[in-house]
Amino acid sequence: MAKFFGCIQVGEYTRAISEKRGKFHKELKPGCHCLPWFCGYRIVGRVSMKIQYLVVRCDCKTKDDVFVTVVASIHYGVLDVPDKNNGKKAFYAHSDPKSLIEAHSFSAVKTAISSYTFDQLFVKKDDLAVTVNEKLTENISADYGFGNFKTLVLDIAPDEYAKRIIRLTNAAPKMAVALTGATFPK
Repeated sequence: MAKFFGCIQVGEYTRAISEKRGKFHKELKPGCHCLPWFCGYRIVGRVSMKIQYLVVRCDCKTKDDVFVTVVASIHYGVLDVPDKNNGKKAFYAHSDPKSLIEAHSFSAVKTAISSYTFDQLFVKKDDLAVTVNEKLTENISADYGFGNFKTLVLDIAPDEYAKRIIRLTNAAPKMAVALTGATFPK
């Protein structure tokens, strides 16, 4: 019966996007609202204000030409700033915000990794995450309404060729000691 009279309930950590006769009307915050459908009002969608995440896997080349696969977890959410209509931006500006954030984070990871050598990459893993956060905030926050980026670098793995070289490099001193102490039959 409440829907018949236009009463709408918006849940916590959610924003509802309302339109009047096909044009954006306002962003509804959590609570009960009256939007009489017979006057042309309707809810066209809802935007979650919860923190969301996505995992990005990126194949990159370091400064010293070693190919690595970086796996990073990107956490983000819609910015909750009064009078900025970030829920509206998040709903209308892009049809698939996850792919947008994934593309920008992929680009940020690739750019950041190209400035490190293979050995520096493991030491400066936290700096890599900070750089990715700054790039995402710079490129996405103002235009699309998303922000609060937190990046966690989960894994850095060299390609198979680099792994083989590392194993051989680590095994060479042990093999030299083993060979010098060995006796051979005449």
